[in-house]
Amino acid sequence: QAAPAAPAPVKFLERLPLKLRGAEIWAVEAEDHYLRLHTSKGQDLILMRLADAVAELEGIEGAQVHRSWWVARDAVADARRGDGRATLTLKDGSEVPVSRTYAKLIRDAGWI
Repeated sequence: QAAPAAPAPVKFLERLPLKLRGAEIWAVEAEDHYLRLHTSKGQDLILMRLADAVAELEGIEGAQVHRSWWVARDAVADARRGDGRATLTLKDGSEVPVSRTYAKLIRDAGWI
């Protein structure tokens, strides 16, 4: 009997700076023309568009939660709703806003 196929490698991981290779990706945050990578080994910036990064992150369970943020599901330590706003807290303590545009998707997925 054949062994199950290994999951396809996530293309985005090849873009990680050397110091972050092998890290878990927790979130990607757009900053001007750059992306701030939030990982288990720290943060760094890379030059890339968020839309392209989201496409390359296919294969990691996560979602775009704001026009400037993509978050990995496993990175969420806490989720809060209040004053009509939702906020995700990552494992490193970073607070990520959830925009109204993405709130229903995140709610339906059981994140909040």
